[in-house]
Parts: sequence; structure tokens; C-alpha cells
Amino acid sequence: MILGIHDGHNASACLIRDSSIKYAISEERFTRKKNQRGFPKYSVNYILNEINDAIDLITVGGMFRKGNRLKALKSFQKELNVPMVYFNHHLCHASLYKLSGFKECLVITIDGGGDSLSSTVSIGNKKGLEVIAQSDLIDSVGDFYASITEALGFKPMEDEGKVMSLSSYDCADADIDLKVIDYDSKRKSFENYLGVVGYEATKALKRILDLKDKNMDFKNKVLISKYAQKTLEDVVLKMIKDFSEETGINNIVFSGGVAQNVRLNKKIAENYNLYVPPFMGDEGLSVGSALLFNDKKNKKTKNKEITLKNTYLGYKIKNESLELLCNNDSNICKNYKITYLEEKELPEIIGNLLVNNKVVCLCRDKMEFGPRALGNRSILALPKRKNAKKINRMLKRDEFMPFAPTMLYEHIDDYLINPSYSPFMTLLFDIKPENKDKIDGVVHVDNTARAQTLKRGFNKTYYDIINYVYENTDIPAVLNTSFNLHGEPIVCNEQNALKSFKSVGDALLLGNWLIEKK
Repeated sequence: MILGIHDGHNASACLIRDSSIKYAISEERFTRKKNQRGFPKYSVNYILNEINDAIDLITVGGMFRKGNRLKALKSFQKELNVPMVYFNHHLCHASLYKLSGFKECLVITIDGGGDSLSSTVSIGNKKGLEVIAQSDLIDSVGDFYASITEALGFKPMEDEGKVMSLSSYDCADADIDLKVIDYDSKRKSFENYLGVVGYEATKALKRILDLKDKNMDFKNKVLISKYAQKTLEDVVLKMIKDFSEETGINNIVFSGGVAQNVRLNKKIAENYNLYVPPFMGDEGLSVGSALLFNDKKNKKTKNKEITLKNTYLGYKIKNESLELLCNNDSNICKNYKITYLEEKELPEIIGNLLVNNKVVCLCRDKMEFGPRALGNRSILALPKRKNAKKINRMLKRDEFMPFAPTMLYEHIDDYLINPSYSPFMTLLFDIKPENKDKIDGVVHVDNTARAQTLKRGFNKTYYDIINYVYENTDIPAVLNTSFNLHGEPIVCNEQNALKSFKSVGDALLLGNWLIEKK
């Protein structure tokens, strides 16, 4: 068994056994600190407590470690008394191509930076990865977008989604004509004309764009966000086109933090066969490092295809836990109506709540790994605008941020233009105008939606709940947003769920316990 660890930004841990990912957990879910950095001790402890066998090897997603980070890793290695192998940050991102099912592909990794690189291009196949191009930390596309995020008053490395959302709005002003970063086909690298990154880049962009408090209104934020998004799309597409034409490969695997940008993903998918790993950010480095060693460690499973059926790889909700919580806190029973439901009852009872415009929180079975809630740690409602506004008020969320739908796969042709199976919510789709009004709560201002298209085998209970909604409303979809308060990580355990439920939702399905506010 291989224990994979990432001890940096978005710390995480995973376990691979017999070429199968058994566990994968982000540390932030336990610490309740978004994008938690450092050694993922709670994630590691949870995994070790859940398994009976001994660990054979530790892999680390990231090469350059020093100070307390290195001491923590070495101390843990001595505790388990097994070998520990370090792998390059971008190589770990790239190794997730093994989950794509492609026999051969171009593997693109782009982020702010890691282990002295900000992007790589590789050819991936059964033989492994062949790196054919790199960009260093100065020429970082991810840092450019993060610096724009910070210049607009948002949190870099966290709020880039807000910039992407703002870029969808119309703006009557002329486009900003400014070249800050580009792709150089001769050097096979991005090129940053500012020559600086990080906060120095933020200061330079503020000066160049004349960003002051007096002109930081919504209109100006939209204009600058559109500039940043267009620049990102132009330079990345230029790079992909260059390497696709040179190699003749049209299968693209896109990993790294920038791959969370679904507007960019949509542009790539219009021209290439695209796969984006569901844990494309730094949390995926633990899995990537373990995958890199898997073939070497297990000769019997070498070149065995690794399939990822779902991302339900984390903390598991146990029905008996609520009974213990009620015994320790009598207010739970006083404040809520609590009913135990059999599994076969869930679709009708939860579906009826949704049909009657109730907001329902789901926290059951194993927690998802990655940035998206996919039905086990989700807030659900009918996909109507009034429900979107209601949830926004509950979460105190920016109203320009769109909600996403989960849609039954059998009905995607009725709602999505050029639809495809997208169970991990990594792609953006145009919405057919004739059915837009039915799901207006999950359609963004540019008539797109980041849809999870769901087959029953992915999550049977979740599918059956939505199918009940469809049978009673003729709408084969629900609004699905992550179950957490604004600014917090997605809920992990029973205590997190009950705490967040105080502020959001009319009902909570915690395991098989239906908890309703009196």
C-alpha cells in the first residue's frame, strides 16, 4: 500500500492499494481552515485508522522541503519506518493523466508555481510521461491570473473563480489593449513581460490599470476580469495549438490550479478531446505522487489501467454518530424534528421536500475529494432563480457567483448544447434557450452552466432523488452547491454538518437521519 502526501497549499493525503485509489482527503476538511497548508496529520490519521494493513511506502507531492516541513515529514517517516520518495510538483499534476483513459495524450499542467516551474507540457502514454516543454516561475500564467484577482481586491489563490464569473458579464467599454503575458512558440514557453510575480506583479498591474478605490466599481471589475480571462484563454489555447500541431495529438489532459477555470476548459473542449482530473489543484498532488510510484512498486499491476469511478474517497458519515451527538447535546433533539429513513424511502421523502421548494442539505456516506460537492456534501434545491436568491441570502454569498446544476444524464440533450458525460463538474456548457427558464437558477448571465451530468451508477441515491423531482416537476435537475458556509471548507463530519445547518437549509439528511427545523 502506498500512502501519498502533499504537505503544502491544499494539503492532502491518499491511499493507493492494488492500483486503486481507496482514500483521498483534503486536510482543510478536518481543520476547517480553507486551503490548509502543512503536514496533513488529520487526513493521514483518519486513513491509518481506517485500514488494517501496514503501509509499504510514503510518496510526497513536491521536491523541495526544508525547515519544519521537512522535519514533520522525516518524523512521520521514522514513525512508520518505511521508505519515502519525493516527486516533482508538476510531475505529480501530470501523472493524473493515468485516470483519463487516453492511450496517448498531451498533458498540460498550469498553476501559480511549484518546484521552480509554473507549467509543463508532456506526452503521456503507457510508457509513462515524456516532458517536452516547461515554463519557469517568472513566466507564470497562474500567477498573472492570481495577481489580477488580488488587484481587484479578492483573495489570490482562492477567489480566482470570482474573476472568472465577473468576466461573463457584458461591458460596453472597449477591451483593454495590454500585453502582460503571452506564449512564445520559439522558446516553447510562456513569457511574462512584467518580469515580476507575486505581490510585485499585483502592484505593477494596479499601477498600469490605474486601479484605485475610486474606480473599483462593479463595471470596472467586469472590464478587468474580461481582460484577464481573454488573456488566459488566448495564451493557453495558443500553446496547446502549437504542441497539438507539432505532435499530431488531439487528446488533452489539463491539470494544475488553472484547470479549475471552466470557461477556459470550455474553449479547449471545443477543439480537442479534453479530460480534467476532478482534483486538478494542489490537493491532487498526494494522488499524483502515489500514482507515479505505483507502477514501480507493483510489477503485477504495471500498466494496469486505473479507473476512477467517483471521488467519494473521504470521511464516512455513520448513522450511530447522530445518536451519540444527541446524547451529548440535548438541544439537538429539542430544536429539530429527527426521523430515521430507510434507504428506499430517501428518493421520495427528500424529493418531496425539493418539489415543495425546500432547501435540503445532504451529508452522507463518504466525502468527495476535490473542489466540487457531487451529492454527498451538497446543498440542493429546485433550480429556480428564487431558490438561488434564497440560498445566496443564507450563505451571504456574492450574487454574481453562479450556482451549478446536477442533471440526469438521460436528459442532457434537452438542456445542453454539445453535451457530454461530466460527473465531476469540470466542464462548462451552453444552455439551450428553449429550456433555460426551467432551470434559470443555475444558468449564468452568459447562458452557460457548470453542470454535473449524472448517471445512476455514479451515485444511486442522489440520482433517484433527482429522478423523483423530474417525475413530479418535469425538471431533470437540481441546484447543487457545496455544503459549507461562505469562506469555509466543505463540511466533513457530523458536527460540521449540524453547525452549518443552523445557518443554511430547511432540512438536513445526515446519513439516514432526516433533521428538520421546527
